[in-house]
Amino acid sequence: MWICIEPNQRSVLGIHISEERNMFVSENFIRSLVSKYGRHTVFTDGGTWYPQACNFLHLKYRLHSPLKKSLIERVIQYFKDRTECFDDYYSCTKNGSIKCDLQHVYN
Repeated sequence: MWICIEPNQRSVLGIHISEERNMFVSENFIRSLVSKYGRHTVFTDGGTWYPQACNFLHLKYRLHSPLKKSLIERVIQYFKDRTECFDDYYSCTKNGSIKCDLQHVYN
């Protein structure tokens, strides 16, 4: 799960759910945020895919402090918990032989 949080207002600017965590997924997510909010410095938790994506998009990249990292991780865990609760009530109706596209989660 990819989440972008605006630090001053503490508002969520974007969420992306993906099965993979790599440079291509992070680049697409960051690119969508740049097109919507403009170019800004990217602060992350230290994932290895972020520096590559930021370099490709010509964006400044910084690491958060340990305190901010733990606060961000708590927000991410909150979203994961809420998504899991949602899935408990509105679970995927496809059987195991068909790969789920997560459309019910996006909806």
